[in-house]
Amino acid sequence: MKFIRISAIWCSSCILTYKNWQELQEKHPNYEYIEYDYDDDEEKYQEYNIGNILPVIIVLKNEKEIKRIIGEKSHKEWIRELESIGVSYEMD
Repeated sequence: MKFIRISAIWCSSCILTYKNWQELQEKHPNYEYIEYDYDDDEEKYQEYNIGNILPVIIVLKNEKEIKRIIGEKSHKEWIRELESIGVSYEMD
């Protein structure tokens, strides 16, 4: 599975949810993780039509999008979103 995160340095929601992103990488090191900056990497994420609400997490399986998580999510919402696509996430 591949996770693409699009965020911006000026985005307060991106900063607040970064811990969830880090925890996901720690719990599932075998997945692929890519981060794009909204201002600096537009040509790289342009194909995903992300709109203007950040952060955006795009989940790909076999290069097909299976989930899109948009905006600030609480830790419980984040876990629920991941579990809906079969990503186990044990609460600490």
